[in-house]
Amino acid sequence: MNKFFVSLTLCGLLVSPAFAAPVRLKGAKADAFIAKYFPNADIPGPVEGSFTYKKGARTAVGHASCNVPAMGARSEGEVSTCTVKY
Repeated sequence: MNKFFVSLTLCGLLVSPAFAAPVRLKGAKADAFIAKYFPNADIPGPVEGSFTYKKGARTAVGHASCNVPAMGARSEGEVSTCTVKY
């Protein structure tokens, strides 16, 4: 059992960044994220897709699912939200 655990850990199966918790952005941070990574998105409404970002010296791919409320909903206090998986 110990050898199996060590081999999985060394292969990166147990310590992989794919198992990282998603990041949740709200308000101005979500708006800035959408403007940076999805500049041609049709808003208001849902924005979803993959994007590339720098991780140290290499380029990596992430996935985001965002929602931008319409102006009427914004005036009632709703804000943009994003769930980002790196």
